[in-house]
Amino acid sequence: MERNKKMELSTMIGKGSVVKGTLNIKGGIRIDGSAEGTVTTDGIILIGTSGYAKANIRCKECLISGNVVGDLYVDGLLELEKSAVIKGNIVARVLIIHSGAKLNGNCSMSEKPTIPDDKAFADSESSQPVENK
Repeated sequence: MERNKKMELSTMIGKGSVVKGTLNIKGGIRIDGSAEGTVTTDGIILIGTSGYAKANIRCKECLISGNVVGDLYVDGLLELEKSAVIKGNIVARVLIIHSGAKLNGNCSMSEKPTIPDDKAFADSESSQPVENK
């Protein structure tokens, strides 16, 4: 992830907060608490070290330092920091995995990743077992 890149974050889920359901975000979102369900944005998703998402995620870019249980569909760059733990499948155009990150699932990469449409995405469920940290 370009460290000096300007990012628009329109939503934040703070540490200790829990949000459940379908989130359709305009702009970026940072998750330091917990999100369960589906998360869709036309921007970036940042999941901090204390962040936990039991959700299927669809976004333009994604930087993960926390835990995700669910499938990730990223139109651009997906970066997994050394503290990231992913239990689910990944579809992305570009993937960076730092030493120490854990990925348990399948990964598919291409110049034009196949991202499910809204209905298929909302209906999809992770093929991985769901368990908290």
